[in-house]
Amino acid sequence: MILKSIISPFQKVLLSRRLCVGCTFPLDKAPRILQLSDTKFMLQCKCKRRYVLDKALNAYRRATFDEERLFIESKKQ
Repeated sequence: MILKSIISPFQKVLLSRRLCVGCTFPLDKAPRILQLSDTKFMLQCKCKRRYVLDKALNAYRRATFDEERLFIESKKQ
């Protein structure tokens, strides 16, 4: 719990700068791997972390477990 409260602010800063929280790769250069809706796209960093780009907010966030599951199911088809 304490570790998360220390790391979380750094991750927010990296995401606001549009950088991967794991390897600091620019997320604008990461390939889109799945369209979740008209305004949301899933993309994958080179370190294999997955993010969601919300075009309406023009912001990135980490993909949720349900979004990860959608990606896995789409790969099976």
